Amino acid sequence: MRALRIIHAADCHLDAPSRSLERGVRERVEQSARTALERLVALAVDREADALVLAGDLFDRDLLRIPTELWLPEVLGEATEAGVTVIAVTGNHDPGGGSGPLDRIPWPTARFHLVRDRRVRPIELRRGDGALAGIVMAAGHESPREADNLVATFPAVAADVPVVGLVHCQVHGYEGEHDRYAPCVASDLAGKGYAYWALGHVHGSVAVSADPPAWYPGCLQGRHFGEMGAKGALDVEIGPDGAAVEFRPLAPVRWQDLLLDDLAHVSDTRGVLERCDAAFGELNRRHGVLPDQDWVLRVRVGGRTPFFAELRGAEAADDLALAVRERLGVLAVEVRDDGVVPPVEVAAHEGQPHVLSAALELIRRAHYDDTVLAEIAPGALAGAPDEPSARAAYLRALLDGLDVEVVAAMLEEQGT
Repeated sequence: MRALRIIHAADCHLDAPSRSLERGVRERVEQSARTALERLVALAVDREADALVLAGDLFDRDLLRIPTELWLPEVLGEATEAGVTVIAVTGNHDPGGGSGPLDRIPWPTARFHLVRDRRVRPIELRRGDGALAGIVMAAGHESPREADNLVATFPAVAADVPVVGLVHCQVHGYEGEHDRYAPCVASDLAGKGYAYWALGHVHGSVAVSADPPAWYPGCLQGRHFGEMGAKGALDVEIGPDGAAVEFRPLAPVRWQDLLLDDLAHVSDTRGVLERCDAAFGELNRRHGVLPDQDWVLRVRVGGRTPFFAELRGAEAADDLALAVRERLGVLAVEVRDDGVVPPVEVAAHEGQPHVLSAALELIRRAHYDDTVLAEIAPGALAGAPDEPSARAAYLRALLDGLDVEVVAAMLEEQGT
């Protein structure tokens, strides 16, 4: 029998607002969540998956818009009509208790299962010929604040086919920015006989356990800079030798930091933009970048540069953001000053009648005079060798760059 294949996604958060963004960018980001789900279904169909499992927070309960309410069953129906079983469990953002969009949506009638309460239930995965390919054990959130350990309620299993656990939960140690709903620990996943645990809630793609394999796929589409990097789903193949897990990027919009902290030789805007080009080119060579990816970038400038005055302040940040956006052809840019400061010219402060000059002279003499070096070095120094020549070499290595640091510190203290 061929291996069991599932496509594992979570935390789609359809129609979740992005109010801090300007209107055009906000509309693109909100639309991208729907596009990502369409790509998810296409992936499941293309890979001839036995199941598409959605581990909670398909949408934000009170925010589902009418167009999405009408479109969602249609796109999921494309998967079920192609023979893919779709199983969705509820999470803290779309809990199953009470009434709401869950009750209004005309879900697909065949090969679709919505688990909206805490009771763990088995769902058989059968292929077109009726053969049993696997079993999914699934439980959902009844309320927006599930305090109990749902994983602990999953029974031990023994079957001739792979059994998958599907639940929206918070595994201790993988909190990130998320609240501790349905909390558990990694050991709760072990010893129950499951071939794979399909989890939701944490918005970064991460393996929680290797034995048994347990994964968060991350959110399907990032919505802010707290959800940076490639976003998508997991393509999981479970065979006799275990589970092979491959991340599949699907999100049309990617949020990312662009760090510019090497501006020591940059003295004009053109130079800054050239550094942006280089950093963005490197970013595009990373794993998981899609050819048609839209980008929302946060350019972080910092360090010493002769162009520091022009990079400071909100107006400069806005002007640079516009220039970078046009230069790179990206969706949106935010510029953050991580601490740009003026360059340090050590020579300009040598031979002067002040304490800074005296400090620089002492550092210079210590580089070649063992007596001076011994006088300024502490008697006990962690990591320093005992042998005299080796100790001197170690101490002089510590002096490298100290003149620059001393000048910078004293100028900063004086506010210059």
